Amino acid sequence: MKQFILGKTAILPIEASHFALLQKSQRSMVAAKAIEEKYDLMISNYLEFEKELLLQITEQVVLNKESYDDFYQISTILNRRIVNLLTSTKLYYDQMQRQVRLCDFNNDNFSNTALNYFSREYDNHFEYRFMENLRNYVQHCGLAIHSFSLPSNWEGEGDSRLMKNGIKIYSTREELGQDPKFSKRPVFSECTDKINLTKSIRKYIEKLSLIHSEIRALIEENLKESRNCIENVISEYKAVNDNNALGIYAYSVDSDDPLGDVETKVPLLLDWDNVRLNLINKNKGITNNSKRYISGDCL
Repeated sequence: MKQFILGKTAILPIEASHFALLQKSQRSMVAAKAIEEKYDLMISNYLEFEKELLLQITEQVVLNKESYDDFYQISTILNRRIVNLLTSTKLYYDQMQRQVRLCDFNNDNFSNTALNYFSREYDNHFEYRFMENLRNYVQHCGLAIHSFSLPSNWEGEGDSRLMKNGIKIYSTREELGQDPKFSKRPVFSECTDKINLTKSIRKYIEKLSLIHSEIRALIEENLKESRNCIENVISEYKAVNDNNALGIYAYSVDSDDPLGDVETKVPLLLDWDNVRLNLINKNKGITNNSKRYISGDCL
């Protein structure tokens, strides 16, 4: 190990087996960070979708949109939010198996375990099945929203009455059935005439969040080992280099000379793993998401 900087630097020899362990630890931490980044992207897109719903309701209350062009613009921007969300859920799923495998030190088949989490939720929940198939429909055939409304009604009595404003967005069985591929899928037979997209999306994200929590638990112990491994070598290097470990790498050379040509080097820092830990703290599990909604009632 040494600092790859200009000037003199201390060199600390390590065994080949230790170097291999550091490589594995570094790869697993980078992979775990990638997992959290994909989840953060998905949750950020979901949050933008929910914010857009509230924004459109507020604009309807204030601006009283009524024209065909107004409704077209609302449909367009909500479709865009849904496409962004479904793209990020696909990205999350597609890259999960590879990233989880890099966190599997003992051939415990983490990648298949993670895939089983996804399969379980697909089998158990219509909303999950529907959104997975809708993503394919949106990618290859049409847009998600086929019908929407901005309903309003008075609630309460007398002067204390309040007008409740909302937005409802749907996919319709009739429109989905125009796609020969979708109409032949098992989920099509489960579809009602109108599928509430907001409720389906909330349930879908709730279950993906559950899966993510399980994946975190699956790889947690190995990541602790990885972080400890790198923390320990950083401490060892600081002990021989006046408490300075800036820019250190573990590296291999093509000879017994530590100043020989470098074949492979592994950066030894924890900054990227600190990002992962911050993302975990930011994006906690979403529970009972399908049973919650936001109200603008004056309490």
